[in-house]
Amino acid sequence: MKKAVITMLGLLSHTQPKYICNNGEVERSFEEMQLEDRANYLFSEELSGFAQNLTQNHYINTLPLLIDVFKDRDIIPIATPKAKMIQEQSLKFLAVDGSCLDHTVLISESNYEEIFQKISELLQNETYESFIIDLTHGFRHLPILMIVNLIIASIKDVEKIEHIFFAKEIVPFKEYKIIDLLDYIDLAKLSFVLENFNTNYTVGNKLVFRKPEYQGLVNSLQEISEHILANSIKRLLKPDENLIQSTIDKLQVLQKEDTYIATFSHSIGSIIEHLGKIEILKDEEEYIKLFKFAEVMQKRDYLLNSITLLNESIGMFCIKQLMNMGDSIEPFIKAYQIKIDQAETNKDKKEFNIYKLSHQSKNIIKLGNGFKGEFLSSDSMKRKILDKLREQHNQKLIDLIDRVGDLRNNLAHGNSSDERQDVESEINSLLKEYQTIARIPNTIDLKAKEKELREKALKKQKMRKPKAKPTGIDAPREEIDKLQNIFNGR
Repeated sequence: MKKAVITMLGLLSHTQPKYICNNGEVERSFEEMQLEDRANYLFSEELSGFAQNLTQNHYINTLPLLIDVFKDRDIIPIATPKAKMIQEQSLKFLAVDGSCLDHTVLISESNYEEIFQKISELLQNETYESFIIDLTHGFRHLPILMIVNLIIASIKDVEKIEHIFFAKEIVPFKEYKIIDLLDYIDLAKLSFVLENFNTNYTVGNKLVFRKPEYQGLVNSLQEISEHILANSIKRLLKPDENLIQSTIDKLQVLQKEDTYIATFSHSIGSIIEHLGKIEILKDEEEYIKLFKFAEVMQKRDYLLNSITLLNESIGMFCIKQLMNMGDSIEPFIKAYQIKIDQAETNKDKKEFNIYKLSHQSKNIIKLGNGFKGEFLSSDSMKRKILDKLREQHNQKLIDLIDRVGDLRNNLAHGNSSDERQDVESEINSLLKEYQTIARIPNTIDLKAKEKELREKALKKQKMRKPKAKPTGIDAPREEIDKLQNIFNGR
């Protein structure tokens, strides 16, 4: 497939103004620009490979330079009729082949919609495998419209845009260095990803970046996003899961080593702080993890996710309540939990699963004597639990279980009755009520938690038995002498 160079034509021509004072009046005339009057164009170090195709260094603008360098590519100008006419005259003066101007995409400077559409169509042209874009002489709004199109094109196909040239002014009208702005396209996409994740956990699918460190970070954020939006919190916060910490590490490396990142360091700092709060939840009990996420999802307007997580948290809390009854109930539930972890076949997973344990724990507290059937296949355990429940006052928890279950079912089936604002307010009220019943602290002391985790790790390390060190060879002296002789005294 062919490759092309798209360039925006300006009004800079082969003539330059000359001012003469005649009888006290300033008169302006134009004279043709000689070689020594033309600007010196250089390629930056990263683009130095193109410099070998230059036949000279002095040009009136970038159009003859591009014609000089890219003889193997189609050059497609974008220009107003006036700009095209001026460049035709300039190329004629320079005796440069101006046939590329026959393919000019003509635009009206004031018709923004038309400009945007034509640029978009040009970048989507399947005749060309890839493009180099020259923004140097783009006037006013034209480079902005082009950049927006380039971001869109890069999201669809990162290889479509090879370079974005811009002649950076070194000495006005005398010296310019052509630099590549392509990295800024990656930065624009990365900024979009970070802001979206920071606001609502969403990350676009199939986003491709040129920089591997950007790609790795976005892939990690995307995986976290998928877990959170699917309410797969238990999987995300498994003790042996390193996804969140590795993502924090990637963000911190970019913060320290990538100078471009400073432009949106606030977003990165917010994500690091937020992910740190999530990571520290790993050591909390399941019902606290789920509650904290229910709070977060409510604040970010994921109401169905929030009420679902709250419902799951209450189920886990009910397990805790039953285990706190002591007697033989706690070891019975612990034994069932071990069977959940050990279940491998589909039959075992159907018999032993956390949903069954949570659902039955919640129902037996809610229904009391109305609980039908056995508790986890044990009628005797059911009777023991019911005996204990008669001694307790769980009416507030029972009422909460009913209200949360009803609201969760309503939202899961299309929210047929309430306004969104009413639902948000009700979830907020249920969260606070549950927090009081379960005695969950408002905040987790991160420093205290980190200290606790360090102490646990140190304690675990001390408990490890030191490896036995050999103290010598248990053999008669003469046998040792024989061995030393065999191995030359070693």
